Amino acid sequence: MIQYTLMHPTQRKILAIAQLEDIVAMRRVDLTARVRCSHPSQITHHLNQLIKHGHLVRREGKLIPSLKTKQGLLRVPVMGEADCGEATKYADGRVIDYLGISPSLINAEGADSLYALIAKGSSMNRAKVAGKEIRDGDYVIVKKDTSHKPQDGDIVVSIIGGLANIKRFLWDEPNGRIALLPDSHSQDEFAPIFISKNDDFQIDGVVVDVVKGMNP
Repeated sequence: MIQYTLMHPTQRKILAIAQLEDIVAMRRVDLTARVRCSHPSQITHHLNQLIKHGHLVRREGKLIPSLKTKQGLLRVPVMGEADCGEATKYADGRVIDYLGISPSLINAEGADSLYALIAKGSSMNRAKVAGKEIRDGDYVIVKKDTSHKPQDGDIVVSIIGGLANIKRFLWDEPNGRIALLPDSHSQDEFAPIFISKNDDFQIDGVVVDVVKGMNP
């Protein structure tokens, strides 16, 4: 394996940008300025070298870092646990760890706004995100956006009275309330949560992917 320390500095900069942004969609002149090259042809050369040596790979029309270098791993902050049942975990905003994962394994769009929570409980084990159910002990990948207005059916992280939970969002228009619904294989074991827009309530983000835990 080619050591990262032997890589050209311009290639290291390109990999760093590719970890968080779609470099295929970027104008070559903008990428040239970002990495401080003198001419766009240099960018073309270094991109070709990165592809040739397997440091950049094509996935769904994008060029993303492979796992040949440490830059191929996203470091997603783990912000603790969130309940899939009754909310009991305080959302205190502390990072307890970092989840290292290949960007080819998750929906890595907007990687700088992603964080992870450890799902606790079974009230969402029928819900699927990116084709994966949310099981106890899994990492849910959340795109943080407190200004986002969730759509009916979105799986969201809600903060109610300082406590975090994971539920399916529904705006109950006839009754003028928000419903946070379980989605479990044992649906009768879990009750929905009904809240008013005036309650101490916040949508912290939308679940965009799931990283399966190591539980059997």
